[in-house]
Amino acid sequence: MKFTLVVLGLLILSLLILDSKAESYTASETASNKFISPNEISLDNSSSNFFAITVKGSPYERGFQHGKQLRKIIRPSVNRFKYDLVVPLMNQLGLEGKYDNYKNYFLNHTKLLQTASNLVPELVEEIKGIADGAQLDFEDLFIYNLNFDETFWVLEKMSGIDPILAMEKKNNHHIDGHCSHGSVWNNDKASVAYTLDWVRTFEGTQTLIKHEKENGEVLLMTTYAGTLIGHGINASKGYTFTPHSKFQLEHDVDNGLAQIFIYRKIIEAGSVEKAIYFLHKIKPAAGLAYTLTDYRGTRTYEISSSKIVEFHSEENFMVVCNAARVNDNLSQSNIKEYKLIGENIDMNNLPAVYWQNNKDSQERYDKIKQGIKKCSSKNMSPEKWQKIFIQKPINKPVNEELATSNLWHVVEIDKRHIIYHVSPGNPGSLPLETFKIKYK
Repeated sequence: MKFTLVVLGLLILSLLILDSKAESYTASETASNKFISPNEISLDNSSSNFFAITVKGSPYERGFQHGKQLRKIIRPSVNRFKYDLVVPLMNQLGLEGKYDNYKNYFLNHTKLLQTASNLVPELVEEIKGIADGAQLDFEDLFIYNLNFDETFWVLEKMSGIDPILAMEKKNNHHIDGHCSHGSVWNNDKASVAYTLDWVRTFEGTQTLIKHEKENGEVLLMTTYAGTLIGHGINASKGYTFTPHSKFQLEHDVDNGLAQIFIYRKIIEAGSVEKAIYFLHKIKPAAGLAYTLTDYRGTRTYEISSSKIVEFHSEENFMVVCNAARVNDNLSQSNIKEYKLIGENIDMNNLPAVYWQNNKDSQERYDKIKQGIKKCSSKNMSPEKWQKIFIQKPINKPVNEELATSNLWHVVEIDKRHIIYHVSPGNPGSLPLETFKIKYK
C-alpha cells in the first residue's frame, strides 16, 4: 500500500513538474509574441544594428538629446555631406567646388530656411537642438537636414543644369538613391515593404529614434544621425508612410517646404486622413510621391510644387518607385528634354526615352507588381517580402559600383496592432529588428 502511495505521489509530482514546464513554455512563447503599448517600446543600443536612442520633451529638448547622444557620428557625417556629396556635385556641374559657396547660395538665394521657420517653427527648433547638442553650427545642420532632393535643386538653380537629368543622360547612368514600395491589404489588414535608398555618404549613420512627445504620442522613426526623419510609424495611432523622389516633377526652392519637414508633419498628423489633408494644403519644395498606410490600405499621392494627384491602385495592392506616372506638372528641364513644350502632357503616352531614362524605376515597379499582385496581406510575411525585395535592381547593396545606403522596413497593421520590422541594411544583409505594438 505504501509502495502504491509513493508511486502515486511520484506520478502526481511528475505531472505537476511537466505541467509547470508546459506553463513556463507557454508563458515564454507568449512573452516573445507579446504586443506592448507605445510607451513600453524599449530601444537597446547595445544590441541593435542602429544607433538606437529615445528622446523626450519639447522639440528643442528632443533635438538636444539626439545631438548630444550622437555627436560623435553626426560631426563626421556633416563633413561627408559637405565634401563628399555637395562639393563633387558642384564640380560635375562646372561650379567652383567650395562648400561655403553652396552654403551662402542656399541661405541667400533660396527661401528654404525662411519657409520652414514660418511653417514648421517647432521642427526648426528641433534642428537647433540637434546642432546645440552636437556642438555644431545651426545653419550647417539645417542644410545637412535638407540632404535629399533639395540639394539637387539648389545646385540646379546655381548652375542652370538639372543634375538628375544630366546623370540619367550621361552613359545611361542612373542615380543610385532610389526607393521602392510594395503594399498589400484586405480584411482590415495591410502589409508594407519599403527600401529607403540614398547615397553612400550616409552609410553607417542609420539611426532608430523613439520620440516621446509632450502630448503623449510616440513616434518610432529611422533616419540618418542628425536628421529629423527618414521613415517611421506613428506607434500611438497605427499608421505609416513612405516617401519617393519624383525627380521629373516641378520643384520650387524659393516658396516650397522641404520634404523632411513634410515627412515629420504627416507622421505627426494623427491619422491618414489628417495627413492627406496636410498634403493637399502644403506647397512642397521638391516633387515626391507619398504613400500613407493604415489597416484599411494604402493611399498614394504624387505631389509637385503646384499640383497633387492621387495614384490609384488597380486592386488591393500598391507599387511605387521613382518615375512620375500621373502628375503632369513636370519640371521645365524635363518638358524641354522630352519635347513636350506647348502640348498637353499625356502621362499615359510619354516618349519612349522618358522610360529609358527611368529604366531602373520601371524594372523595380514590374518586379514588385509581379510578386504581389495575387497575394493577400495575411501571407505577406517579412520573409515573403524579402524574397521579392532581394532581387536586383530593387536591392541595392553598398559595393564598389553602387553608392547606396539603405534602410529596409516591413510594416504590418491591423485594427489593433502595428508591427514594425526594420533594418539599417539592404534586404537580406542585416536581420530585421521587430517591434510589436498595440496601438488601441
